[in-house]
Amino acid sequence: MAETLLIASSYRTLLVLRITEEQFNDLYPDLKGHYNFFNNPAPAGIAKAEFERVYLKSKLWRLNHIYTIIDKNGDPCIFRMNYAQHKVYAATRHHPRVIILKSRQQGISTLWLVSYFDDAVFSKNLNLGLMAQGADEAATLLERAKDLWEQLSSDIKEYMQVRLTKDNTKEFAFSNKCSIFIRTSFRSTTLQRLHISEFGKIANANPKRAKETKTGTLQALGKGNTGIIESTAEGRNEFKYMWDAAQLVVNSGQLSPKDFYPVFLSWLDDPDCLLDVDQAEDKEAREYFEDLETKLNITVTRKQRNFWIAQRRELQGDIFQEYPATPEEAFTAARDGSYYSRLFNESVVRQGRVRSGIYDPNIDCEITLDLGVDDYFVVIFHQWYRGEWRIIDEYWNNGYGLEHYVDVIEGRGYNVVNYNCPHDMAVRELGSAGRGGLAKSREDALQEYFDKEGISANITVLAKTGIEAGLQAVRRMIPMMVIDPRCEYIIDCLNNYSKEWDDKLQVWKKTPLHNEFSHGADVLRQIAVNAFEGEVDSNLAVPRRQSRYSGHAV
Repeated sequence: MAETLLIASSYRTLLVLRITEEQFNDLYPDLKGHYNFFNNPAPAGIAKAEFERVYLKSKLWRLNHIYTIIDKNGDPCIFRMNYAQHKVYAATRHHPRVIILKSRQQGISTLWLVSYFDDAVFSKNLNLGLMAQGADEAATLLERAKDLWEQLSSDIKEYMQVRLTKDNTKEFAFSNKCSIFIRTSFRSTTLQRLHISEFGKIANANPKRAKETKTGTLQALGKGNTGIIESTAEGRNEFKYMWDAAQLVVNSGQLSPKDFYPVFLSWLDDPDCLLDVDQAEDKEAREYFEDLETKLNITVTRKQRNFWIAQRRELQGDIFQEYPATPEEAFTAARDGSYYSRLFNESVVRQGRVRSGIYDPNIDCEITLDLGVDDYFVVIFHQWYRGEWRIIDEYWNNGYGLEHYVDVIEGRGYNVVNYNCPHDMAVRELGSAGRGGLAKSREDALQEYFDKEGISANITVLAKTGIEAGLQAVRRMIPMMVIDPRCEYIIDCLNNYSKEWDDKLQVWKKTPLHNEFSHGADVLRQIAVNAFEGEVDSNLAVPRRQSRYSGHAV
């Protein structure tokens, strides 16, 4: 009589795949016709040799039948891949490197913990790296890896002749010379598998660590080995740059083994994003669902609408970051520590106030600028009319003198009547002769260039203002703002200008972070403070000082 393998009681329970046969065939076209094989456990009493040859040889079958995890309710259960996990795993069967932009609670970290644990048990000589957001997350992953080992059937361990040889806070190693490393960063370790969790949050909190991961750890991952980067969106940072690059290379048809393939996981595809309790729809929710149905050619079900409305009540502006329906929606969401993102998205983006063709040649135009030679030099073109601040254009560069920027400004063809300049425009530089024999200021130099070129615009040097007062002025201006979509840099500044992160204390500081977004934010602050410097006309809600430059606006 053939020797039989002891089948654990959990195997005898019918474990149905959490996707339909149609979804299975779509995700795994090369496995079409084999849905029932992967859907069902091995039959009780199966011969050991057949079980090993037919079932244990298939990784996809193993991933859905032999590993025990702790579910969201704290109960042990057999791990079964949901739709999002199948979608990601299917992508890696065709391309080894995948970058995942996702909504919350899709189970992607769990998938790769189980998948890499499976590789460690069923392979040899592999270094598998799981990079966590922080020390607490790393410790949690380590405990979950230990649970997988402890819950794994003794029959499987015996069949693979594998035993645990190392168990410490950073490494989990087996007798087959496979090691699972769980850390917050990897420097010189050579890896055959890598999973990076919440890379967007890492990039925000520690840009140097994110850059080191890209230039160091990823370069140590050999060609053809699996590398996974996943995160919710966190604004413009290293994760977004990599996501954009992945989309660009796929759309251009130039995907290579070193590139990342992009996979987006929408909340609309998550079967857990349903709620039976009916919720009242307000105007914003109704417009949001109508927009999704038109844009994506789908029907948002009643239960999905209920879920989103309830989640929005809890998360408010963060709903689009945590539960995006499209990649664009994810990256225009609010992020922790940002000054303006939530207000900008709720008051401008969601209200359809990002639109083209807002320049009116009948209205005077002003520019406000932030000086920089070796740093960013930023120019914003704006108009005011009937309760709207119109941000109509932008320009930024570095390494050029004032003349270059004036030529660009005048070359845009707008009726520019005033140059609003920062307070340091009045600083006089030694070694240059200006008016009255005094050292020449940048204002003097600009006026001389105006006189030479016959430019009649006024020059206004703005007073220096405090950061907090400026932040409040911008927040006051944003609901009155309309912005042209070509002003991509300023839109990025509105979404990403944020407080500085204290890596030691793991908190946001009260001071702004000085980076590429702070320059555009400085210009917005100048515009806002200048606009609300005096009293406001109660009839037209027009800043009084604006009437000095634009007869059309009052």
